[in-house]
Amino acid sequence: MSISNEQELLNPAQISQTLGINPINIIRLTREGYLEVKKQVSFKNGVMQLFNRTQVQTLIPAMPRIKQAWERYDNYHHGGNRMARARAYRHQSYRDKVNRKEQFFNSLNELTQERHEILKTAYYLYYLNHYAKAGSSYLYDLKETVLHTLVKNYYQRTDWLKISLIEGTNKIVLCPECRAKANNQRLSYLEYLDKTGGCNKCIKEYKYYSLYEFIICCQDYRFCFHTPYSTAKRWFNKQALPPCKECPEREGAYAFGRAIYDSEAKAVELIEVIDELQNFLALYNIEPLIDTY
Repeated sequence: MSISNEQELLNPAQISQTLGINPINIIRLTREGYLEVKKQVSFKNGVMQLFNRTQVQTLIPAMPRIKQAWERYDNYHHGGNRMARARAYRHQSYRDKVNRKEQFFNSLNELTQERHEILKTAYYLYYLNHYAKAGSSYLYDLKETVLHTLVKNYYQRTDWLKISLIEGTNKIVLCPECRAKANNQRLSYLEYLDKTGGCNKCIKEYKYYSLYEFIICCQDYRFCFHTPYSTAKRWFNKQALPPCKECPEREGAYAFGRAIYDSEAKAVELIEVIDELQNFLALYNIEPLIDTY
């Protein structure tokens, strides 16, 4: 695809800003036939869809009508009174988050430039994580790049960044022979695995469910992020490995984070989040991962 054609395509962050919607509503517009995916860009952690700029801009005058139709649909299926209360709550929640955002950034003015920049980055990384949890998994590429940059430039050189390893169990995939034995014994694969531990032919992925925990603690603020062991294990040299954090032993993966709320998406737009995090990366001469212009 030529450069001129590339410039005619918009990503979800750009569309959200143009149409004044949450990225999750782009899926709804696509499902209802208003938008058509023109290209997909593959990232390590997912796929980002691109849409025709002209098609998006054509929707601008139609969005009030489309939003009204969505509102009528929601009222019909979930109850008008219930949805009215939900919309009133979301509006108040949005106002609260705007006020908190303003208070947060005002509180950074008294800090050194480094701490100001780090806390601002942590703030936007917090929201990026929620956007990624809402189905935009390609955003984890940006999250990993930011965390890796923090490790390279600040780990063990400052008191506000703490990193630890949360040990998880290994992942074991039963071989065909063990699966057949489990079926013969009328056991689920998990029950068979718990009973036998598998065999030498079963695939074992070491520390599959382990995580690195990143804590940024400065002034009265504390931000906590997690990334898989397999992703971050090469970020540390053997002489400076993060300590293990004691956690209750459990099977499977730890669940951290949640999807972005609609009120949050209005107060802190995705394009703002991406812009600010890529501005941080630019300080270390790292090229943008996602277009926002």
